Formats: sequence, structure tokens, C-alpha cells
Amino acid sequence: MKQLLKIAILQLLPALCLASDGFVISGNVSGIVSGYISIAEYIKVREADKTPVPPPRVRIVNGEFTYAGKLDHPTLVKMKVSTREFYVYLENAAYTVSGRLDSLSGASFKGGALNDEYQEYLAGHKTAMEYIRANPNSGISAYLALCQSAGTYANVKAAYDLLGPETRKTWHGKELAANIAAFKKGAAGAVFPNLKLTDTKEKAFSVKQMAGKIVVLDFWASWCAPCRAYIPTMREHYNKYRSKGVEFISVSVDANKQKWQDAMDELKMEWTQTLADGAFEDGKGVKELLHIYYIPHVIVVGKDGKIAASLDYSTKDQLEKKLDELLK
Repeated sequence: MKQLLKIAILQLLPALCLASDGFVISGNVSGIVSGYISIAEYIKVREADKTPVPPPRVRIVNGEFTYAGKLDHPTLVKMKVSTREFYVYLENAAYTVSGRLDSLSGASFKGGALNDEYQEYLAGHKTAMEYIRANPNSGISAYLALCQSAGTYANVKAAYDLLGPETRKTWHGKELAANIAAFKKGAAGAVFPNLKLTDTKEKAFSVKQMAGKIVVLDFWASWCAPCRAYIPTMREHYNKYRSKGVEFISVSVDANKQKWQDAMDELKMEWTQTLADGAFEDGKGVKELLHIYYIPHVIVVGKDGKIAASLDYSTKDQLEKKLDELLK
């Protein structure tokens, strides 16, 4: 008996060592004729996030397997066990999976507290904000809050404000705080950044050329239907305020110059037209410097060169009010 116990402990040692340094998933699943276990996909929180290389898949033998790896931080993954796939919130911990293949779910991965919380979130059918509000100290709440980071500043800040102090210290909480700081680059009170623009003659254009004037920048693209629909409204603003010294500039984030040119010819916008360097790519130009993720988006720059208002799709109807305030 002692010899058998010794052998069992020796067999467990590799898994125990892996669990202390990374994650290890030990399974005993019936109903598998053949197959593998693997991470089929890392679920990105943001488009710009780098996708790590998953550990090599492991063959399942007689329903048993041990799959191990290491994560930089807890993350949502799509696990594949034989022919079935499950969403699992994975962290560096030891997991067990048992049961029949046809009855497995993400909740079958036992061992990591965060996966239990994530499965509870899924089962509760609440919106992300509802879950965060009800569970401010959950690590999953920090993850869900970060998932809002491609939204508006107001939404991101609202999610962060709901988090508990300890939750804010998690990896996702810290990333969210960094995102809020980045949002402030394009918020009211910040100096308008050196966004590289070119005009219709392919000459460099800078908003700094408009120093001492109120400038309205409309961020749009030829492929954006709401942007095109907003142009008649922008024309009304232009006709009303151009005689009062307000400058209007359309900033296209088109990647295709010809489509930008065709749209300008079609829409016949009378005010200054420019093209943003970096188009609408993650980590470049408009997204990197101003944290604008949705268009149309309107930014008003005051005479002092600072952003006076940053108006997203839900608040751009406040443009006239803001211009009237600045012209007083």
C-alpha cells in the first residue's frame, strides 16, 4: 500500500510543480474515442491586444490528459476537448475536468476561482454593467470593465468607478486605469495633439495653423454611413458659424485615398478636408492620440489650442451649445 501511495505521489509531482508556476488541467473524461485538448483561441479584450502562442495540444489517451502552460495574466480562452469547445476563464492554477464528453461545459473546469465567477456571470444573464455593479470585488468585474474600453470615456469611467479597491489592483483593473488616462488625451482641457494630417493636395496640414481660432473637427470616413448622414447637419453648423470666425475641418480616417476622394466629390463639402495619418488602425493616429474608437466624432479646439469639447455619437448634438459658449 505504501509503495502504491509513493508511486501515486511521484506521478502527481510534475503536475503540482506546473500548477505552482502556471496552469495545469488534469482530465478524466469518458466518451472520447480519440482526440486532443488545446487552447483553440485566446479571446481578446481589445483588438490591439497581442495574441500569445498557446501551449502545444496534448493527446487524450483513454479519456485522460494533462495539459499545462503559463499565462502572463488571467484571460478568457476557448478550450477544445476532443470535438467540443468551451469558454473558460483561465488563470495560473490547477484544474480538474471530469464527466462525460457530451455533458461537459465551461463550468466543468474546476479549480480556478475566476472561472467559477465567469460561469456564474454567464448563467446569470446580466449585462456586464449589471454584474459589475452587483460584484464590485470580483476579478471578472475588472475583466468585464476592461471589455468596455473601446467605448466612450463616460462608459469606461462609469465601469471603473464601480470596481472595488482590490479589484482595481488586478491586471485588468490596472489596464483599465491606463485606458482612462489615455482617454484623457482627447478629453476637454487637453492640448490638441500633433495629429498628422494631409490636405486634398497632399500637403501637410496642422491644426496649430489655426492658433487663435475656434476649430471644429469632424472625424469621419467614406465607409461610415452615420458619418455621411451627419454631413448635412455639419453643413448647417458651417453656414451658421463660419462668419463668426469658426473654422471647420473634416478629418477622414479612410485607408483608401481614392474612396475618400470619391466621397468628397459626391458629398461636396465646402469646408477644409484632410486625411489622417494611420487611418483608423489600432495604435496609430486618431485611435492612439485621441482615443477615438467610433465615428462620427466631433472635437472642438479652443483659441488656446486646447480641446474644449469631445463629442461622440451620443453627444454631438451639443455642438451648437458649445460653440455659443466659446463665442461669448
